[in-house]
Amino acid sequence: MSGNQMTEEYSSLATVTRREAVKVGIGASGLTSLAGCMGGSSGGTNITLASVMEDGTSLVYAGEQFKERIEEESDGDISVEFSYGGSYGSETETFDLMTQGAVDMYTGGSDAYDMYAPKYYFFNSPFILDSFEQQQKIMESDEFKEEVFPALEEQGIKVAGPRVYRGMRHYTSNKPVRTPEDVQGMDLRLPSHDSWVNAWGNVGANPTPVSLDELYSGLQQGVVGASEGPPAQIASLSLWEVQDYYSLTNHLPQSGQMYVSTSFYDGLDPSEQDLFDEVVNEVAEEATQWARDSEEELLSEAEENGMEIIEDVDSEAFYEAAAPAIEQLFETTYAGSWDDWRNL
Repeated sequence: MSGNQMTEEYSSLATVTRREAVKVGIGASGLTSLAGCMGGSSGGTNITLASVMEDGTSLVYAGEQFKERIEEESDGDISVEFSYGGSYGSETETFDLMTQGAVDMYTGGSDAYDMYAPKYYFFNSPFILDSFEQQQKIMESDEFKEEVFPALEEQGIKVAGPRVYRGMRHYTSNKPVRTPEDVQGMDLRLPSHDSWVNAWGNVGANPTPVSLDELYSGLQQGVVGASEGPPAQIASLSLWEVQDYYSLTNHLPQSGQMYVSTSFYDGLDPSEQDLFDEVVNEVAEEATQWARDSEEELLSEAEENGMEIIEDVDSEAFYEAAAPAIEQLFETTYAGSWDDWRNL
């Protein structure tokens, strides 16, 4: 739906779009309902939106589009203060701030699931799923709607909009990687998730948790010798300056999410929630398409900047090497069975 501007000439509220109805509500008395629930400031109408991601990633793209459109659709009555690149700390730190009401929205990864619904974090763990479409089906399942999303909301975090594709995660290093034997003992930067550490440890790497905002310096200073991530991560952090090879291991279809503080969202009246939901859904879907369209371009950009793309990787061998760790996780930690989720 396009964001048509309201005109003074319309004569019947029956023809008013949801967005126009929201504008009427905000322009007249809606500021009162918004006061105190946006940005944590008294009488303010500002949404504090944060991300640990960098410019050039699909989640930051979604945040930028959200800011632009909701400000436009509310005729400027709603403003968004968008800070990305880890201005509020790590992802877990930012989620903590959301539960405290210090941040209204977040656009980024999936740490909230690992923090508050760890039995279901398998969807964002390596060597388990092989397509974004599988992730989408899982996130749309009744079990996620009935068990997982409410668990996050109990902590003050509401999922906003559909999943956002970020790109397939691959392996960066200073030597070519084609088989699990090539990563034996290699100091690999990973986010601090046990499932990731266990899986890559089983493959043979030496997992070393490093936050995303410290990844470049960690590689530059030799704290770690390798990393893994989607093409947008390589480009946004200019990792070609500190890594020579990008090996297409295809070990995780990476996606992310937009989130909103439940206290903020519940403070909106129904028409304002309609506007919020509509804009979030639009920008999330467009960000996924943007990521799909740009993935090959980003690989070319990495190559043009000196990275050698290794395409003849035995991806199946990596999945097989990680399988014992994955099976153990489903026996001890994750809900359901690996086969059932993959065949949903």
